[in-house]
Amino acid sequence: MTEATKLNSLKHLAKQYARANRITLNHALNLVAAKLGFANWTKLVSASKNDWIPSSEQMTSVEAFVAHALPAADFQAGHPEAMTRRFACLEQAEQGMIEGHEYRIQVALHDVVMVGDGWSITVPENPGARPIVQTSTENDGKCPVLNPEFLQQALTLARQRAAQVRGEISTDWPRRSTKPDHEGMVRHPLWGDESAVWFCLRCDGKINGPQIAQSLWHCPDCGASPLDIFNTAFWCEDGGKSLPPVKADGAKDNDKPDFRVVNDRPKLDLNPEKITLLIRSALLDDATNISEKLGALQAEITVDDENDVWISLEEDLWPHDKEPIQALIVAAQLGLEVELETMWSTIPFHWPGLGELTSSTREYTQMMLDAYAQYDSSPDSKT
Repeated sequence: MTEATKLNSLKHLAKQYARANRITLNHALNLVAAKLGFANWTKLVSASKNDWIPSSEQMTSVEAFVAHALPAADFQAGHPEAMTRRFACLEQAEQGMIEGHEYRIQVALHDVVMVGDGWSITVPENPGARPIVQTSTENDGKCPVLNPEFLQQALTLARQRAAQVRGEISTDWPRRSTKPDHEGMVRHPLWGDESAVWFCLRCDGKINGPQIAQSLWHCPDCGASPLDIFNTAFWCEDGGKSLPPVKADGAKDNDKPDFRVVNDRPKLDLNPEKITLLIRSALLDDATNISEKLGALQAEITVDDENDVWISLEEDLWPHDKEPIQALIVAAQLGLEVELETMWSTIPFHWPGLGELTSSTREYTQMMLDAYAQYDSSPDSKT
């Protein structure tokens, strides 16, 4: 790689870093230069004119620097060695141990979730949202996140990973979505509209371009996602002229975690869908042949507001004198009252009696095909 090619590569990497961290290109160039041991980009260019060329190892280090996409503000007054140590720490942060406690970090829908035994920390995609710390009700005060030193270390790792995720988002978006022009004009990363004023559908807030770009297109007031941000307040008669502007939030302590105690023990929620599923499964247990299996599948099962159950069984598929014993037992286990009735409906195939001759779906299918063939009908014909 020639001197010019390597210099162009460094410029390209700096541009990527600028987009990921929503900073100016000049600032990113200076940070890349600092990574290579120069005071600023001008000094690096001067050195290149005197035959200095970055080595392959140095190029690799810059590529790693850009790939991590950590906030440049953290390194404005830092030393390159400090940056290197922080990157090395972050590379090992996907799983590891803090003060003898194991943890795992994963990304779910752009939220960073750090999980340990009986605790978790969630850093939302929204840069203005508070981290959420959850503990189990069964920890008895022994959860490690209740230790301030442990919590601080864990939050640092989770926030660093979140900074990477936000950097990846910014890189994917148009440059104008995260860097307003001199008039405050920004481009919506999803819709492509451009404006210096934006409106939140959820809280009716009016947001200026720099505010919405800085918050990664989340409402600075209510935290609504980019899906709720529009350049016109189409839901207001006056087009949003009367809506109040969102103020820069200097009052909230967004760095302070939101502690929550959750009961993570399994809890049975018997809603109508789950009751219907269990009753139908029990009907299949009662079925002894294909006709009855089809009857169980075709049965209409209704659950009322008090969780009482009505079971309507097809007359031609389920014997009128056969009680669904297993279904009644399951209902009794769940504390439900059951009403049985028969109904007439359109059955899926002719000759329901064929299903009474076998319990094998394979055998029944062949019997059905043979029966239809006698009438020169295909299985797709309407019955």
